Amino acid sequence: MDYLFDRLAPSHIVAVISVVCGCVVALAMIFAISKYQFQALADDTALRREKQNAEMAVRQKVAGSGADLNALLTPDGGPRDEETERLDAALAKRFGALGLDGAETEAALRRAMATDPARKATIVEVMDELSDPDNPIAPAAILAAVRPLCGGPAAAKAPAAC
Repeated sequence: MDYLFDRLAPSHIVAVISVVCGCVVALAMIFAISKYQFQALADDTALRREKQNAEMAVRQKVAGSGADLNALLTPDGGPRDEETERLDAALAKRFGALGLDGAETEAALRRAMATDPARKATIVEVMDELSDPDNPIAPAAILAAVRPLCGGPAAAKAPAAC
């Protein structure tokens, strides 16, 4: 070994040490990336397995309970009466008439439809008052006026903001 160091110039020794250290760093990086990839694969597999088990449990529950499909598809899981259907239709009609961006209208409508029937009726009344053809108001202003009415305990279940 001494013979090797005696024959090499100091610049060559630095180059050899740099190559050896570079190889060690490269191997450490390969090991770390491989470990990360295997962990990500294991996590993804576990998530898929949990999702599949949850879906199977829901299917078994639905198949075993003999529940009505319409009752399962409603947002709150309970039966919907005619008044709620009428108010939801009125809300959809009025929000659609605003002519705003589709995503913005949909988010506001979802939040309004998630409220209780009394608030739905209030929202319909406010939108009717603000949509007066004699005194036109900008649709964004109407939406801003309706946003505070979309709050409440039932609105907490809504997936999007009003």
